Amino acid sequence: MVYIGCDQHKQFCQPAVLNESGTLVEEKKFYHSDPNALREYFASLPPNSQMAIEASGFESWLADFAQELGIRVTLSHPLKTRAIAEAKIKTDKVDARTLAKLLQTDFLPPAYLAPPEIRRRRYFLRFRLCLNRYRSSLKNRVHSLLHHLGIQPPAVTDLFGVCGRQFLDSLELEEGYREALHGYLALLDMTEARVNCLKKRLAAYVKESPEAQLLQTIPGIGVLLAQVILAEIGTLARFSSPGKLSSYAGLVPSLHQSGQTLYHGPCPQQGNKFLRWALVEAAQTAVRKDPLLKAFYDRIKRKKGSQKAVVAAARKMSVIVFHILSKKEPYRYSAFPQVSPA
Repeated sequence: MVYIGCDQHKQFCQPAVLNESGTLVEEKKFYHSDPNALREYFASLPPNSQMAIEASGFESWLADFAQELGIRVTLSHPLKTRAIAEAKIKTDKVDARTLAKLLQTDFLPPAYLAPPEIRRRRYFLRFRLCLNRYRSSLKNRVHSLLHHLGIQPPAVTDLFGVCGRQFLDSLELEEGYREALHGYLALLDMTEARVNCLKKRLAAYVKESPEAQLLQTIPGIGVLLAQVILAEIGTLARFSSPGKLSSYAGLVPSLHQSGQTLYHGPCPQQGNKFLRWALVEAAQTAVRKDPLLKAFYDRIKRKKGSQKAVVAAARKMSVIVFHILSKKEPYRYSAFPQVSPA
C-alpha cells in the first residue's frame, strides 16, 4: 500500500506517492485532457492504496475516478490543513507531498465526501434554486424598465399574472425598449416552463422520501426546502449533536475569548451556504405561523433587531430538523428543547 497526496487543479493534477515508511517514491504531473494516462497510473498502484485530495469544489470527479480503480480517497479540509495554508514555500509538488505525509501519519483533517447520488441531487436542486434567482432577476429587470420609462403599472396583485401580462403585452414602446421588454418576458416564460417541469419531479421525490414528508410538517418548510435541507445534510449520522449541524450550516456565532473577556461575533461564512439559505428562508415564514418560534423571534428582535432574530430562529430550526430526522417523528414544538439565541 502507498499513500498519495494529489494537488488538483482545473486542468491538471500533481500526485506525490509515499511508501509505508513515509519515503517519497515518485511524483508526476497529469493533464486532465489525457484521462487514459491517469487511469493507467492509478491502476498501476498497489491495491488498497490511499489518496488525499484537498476539497476545492471540483474534486468529485477525480475522487470517483480513483475510487473506481480501487483507491481509497479522503478529502482534506482546506481550512484545517494548516500545514499547507501556512507554508512558506508553496508549490504544487510541496502541497502534494504535504497531503501525502499528513495522510501517511494519520494527521489529515478529513472533509465530507458526499456519495454520488447525493451530489447529483444537490446539483439538481441547486439548478432549481438558480432558476428561482434568474426568474426574480428577470422580473426586477421588467420593473426597472417601467420605472425608467415612468410607466405606472396597474394595481394588480401580480404584475406577471394574467391581468398584469395583458398590460405588459399591450404596451407600445419605442424599438429598443420594446425589444428589451419582449426579450425579458420571453425568457421569463421559458424559465417558468422549466420550473413547472421540475416541480413535478420534486413532488414525485417527496412521495418516495419519508424524511422529506417529516420535514414538511415544520412550518415554513415546503417541497423544495425539504429536499434542499436533506441533500445538503447528506448523512445525519455524521453530526453527533444538533449544535454540530447548526455549525455546519454556519448559524453558530463566532466566539472570541481572552482571559475574562468573552465576545460573541457574527456567524462565520465557512458553513454550507445552501443549507443556511434554506433554513433562513424557512425561518422567515415559520416565525409568522408557529407560536413558539414567533415568541422566540419577537424576544430576540426586541434585543438585537430583526436580522439577528431571523438567524437565531434559523438556528433553532436546525435543531428541530436534527431531532425530527433522528427521532423520525413529525414536528411537535413542545417536544424539542429551547435553544440559546447567543
